[in-house]
Amino acid sequence: MSLSGSNTGALRPYTARELIEEATSRAGIKPTQLTSEVVEKSLDQINLIFTQLLNRGIQLWKRQRMILPCYENEARVPLPQGVNVVDKLTRRTLQRQTGTPFTSEGGDATLAFDDDFATACEQTGLDGNLGCIFDSAVQITTVGIKFGTAMSLTVFVEYSLDGATWVSLDASVSEVSAQQWVWLDLDGAPSAVGWRIRVVSTTYLSVEELYFGNTPSEIVLDPWNLDSYNAMPNKTSPGSVVNYYQQRDLDSPYLLVWPVPNTSAKYDQLTVWVKEYLDDVTAPTQSLDVPRRWYDAITAMLARRLCRSLPEADIKRYDMLRGEEQEAVELAEGEERDNSPTQYDMGLSAYTA
Repeated sequence: MSLSGSNTGALRPYTARELIEEATSRAGIKPTQLTSEVVEKSLDQINLIFTQLLNRGIQLWKRQRMILPCYENEARVPLPQGVNVVDKLTRRTLQRQTGTPFTSEGGDATLAFDDDFATACEQTGLDGNLGCIFDSAVQITTVGIKFGTAMSLTVFVEYSLDGATWVSLDASVSEVSAQQWVWLDLDGAPSAVGWRIRVVSTTYLSVEELYFGNTPSEIVLDPWNLDSYNAMPNKTSPGSVVNYYQQRDLDSPYLLVWPVPNTSAKYDQLTVWVKEYLDDVTAPTQSLDVPRRWYDAITAMLARRLCRSLPEADIKRYDMLRGEEQEAVELAEGEERDNSPTQYDMGLSAYTA
């Protein structure tokens, strides 16, 4: 027997306009009083609520996994825009798989697989592909591309079971700079005799190194506090990364890693779990960067704030709204979980905060 209902309600976005209309109604503000000033004030308060949620540290929907490349002789690892804090970090190494290189649009394909960053396969035609044919089928789980020139492109990772017909497995749209690594993990990658990247761009493809890897091995890296990092007598020791210090600057947070990646670690990657900032709300038509389970709590939080801040509101409702907010936020926080077992690390060491 089929279930009734289309379940389309779960897909309906909750816009800032709907949030403001409901919250102002709870605060005793009449629809005729929704002036542009009230709307602008409401948008400001929504963004402040998002900051408060960030400080609670419970926004699981903004917890993302990212791959950060290691660069030889560079201790500073910038974090992508929008990252608030790194939660977990591992260093990953791969086993490189090599075959017979080919290029579709000119250039020397072997230069993209020669382990020399000073050389590059520079194609002479647009929208080309570059890859390898292997002696036998091999599974590739991660592709790394070190670009020789800056470009805006869509890059497809493709495989072939027979060396003639190609199937797209993954795609990425990005702006890249010269000498930048881009690492792509492939979900559900089969074993195939041919692997390649194919680009769509208005710039000729230039690749300093193309890396087809599998058999990933990851080790957990321990974070250092400032005292531990500052006490290191030699912060430039070369090797594979085992520790890191996180510097949370205003606009561009970054990691300082130790040891500093050397030649043997130039293909390593840092896989990180980060918490990101919530997207600012700048227009009433914009949807909210929160899941459905937080809609009522966000509405209750905004209603209480507007009751306090706007002269059009009924201040007599403040205590009632504060109670409603407390109940709604408590319920939302209780559901902000992933049902996994909880483990406690007391963090006992020579240094305590």
